[in-house]
Amino acid sequence: MTPLWKVTLVALGILGIGHAAARAQAECSGLAWAELKGDIDPTQHPGFAPVPDHLTNKQDIYLRTGALEALEAMAAAARVDGINLQVVSAMRTWSHQRRIWNGKWNSARFMGFTGAARAAEILRYSSMPGSSRHHWGTDVDLNALENEHFESGAGAEVYAWLLENAYDYGFVQVYGDMRNGRTGYQEEKWHWSFWPLAEGYLRCYLDLCPEEAFTGFEGAAYSDSLRIIDRYVQGVDGPQ
Repeated sequence: MTPLWKVTLVALGILGIGHAAARAQAECSGLAWAELKGDIDPTQHPGFAPVPDHLTNKQDIYLRTGALEALEAMAAAARVDGINLQVVSAMRTWSHQRRIWNGKWNSARFMGFTGAARAAEILRYSSMPGSSRHHWGTDVDLNALENEHFESGAGAEVYAWLLENAYDYGFVQVYGDMRNGRTGYQEEKWHWSFWPLAEGYLRCYLDLCPEEAFTGFEGAAYSDSLRIIDRYVQGVDGPQ
C-alpha cells in the first residue's frame, strides 16, 4: 500500500509532475537515502567541514561546506553589529539523534505518557531519528535551546538581528510560531536552516524516503499514525 504521505505529496503538488519531478530526480541523483537520514560520518565526507572554534564551544561538529561559509559570513556581519552568534548544534548523525530520542523516551519527564502520546509529546521539540533536518548538515541551533532566552535582554537582540538579517545570508527560521497553520514541531527561535541547500534536500528526502523509513528506536511504530513525513518533515516555514 502506498503510504499516506506519498499520496499527500501528489495531491498537494509538492513535488508535482512533469518538470518538477524531473528537477527532483536530477538534483537527487548524487544523493543516497543513507545520507539524508544521517547515516554517514561527516568527518570523512568531502561535503562537510568542521565548525571553527570561534563559532562554537563544542568539539567536532560539522556543517555542509556551503552552509558553513554562509554562516561564517553571517556571524562576521553580526559581530560588526555587536551580536555574537554561537553554534549549539549542527549536523547530527542518525545515531546521535537516536541517543537524544531514546534518552527522552526513557526519561522520567515523559513517563506520564504512553504509546503514541509519549512520542507526540517528545515530538514537540525533538525529531524521530531519520527525520531531522540536522541530518542534512544544513541546519544550526544558535546560542540557546529555549525560546525564553530570545525574549529578553541580549537574547532578544540576537533574535531581532536574525529576523532582520539572516535571510540575506540564506538562513530561515523554519519553525515559527505556528499562527500560519504550520504543523509539526513547536516554535524554535534557535533553529535556522540554510535554505539554498535545505530546500533541495527536502525535495530529495521526500523523493527518496522508503516506505519503512523509521525503525530501530523507541516508539518507531507510531511514526505512521503520527504522520511524521507530512506533519513534521514538511511542517516548515519558508522565506518570508
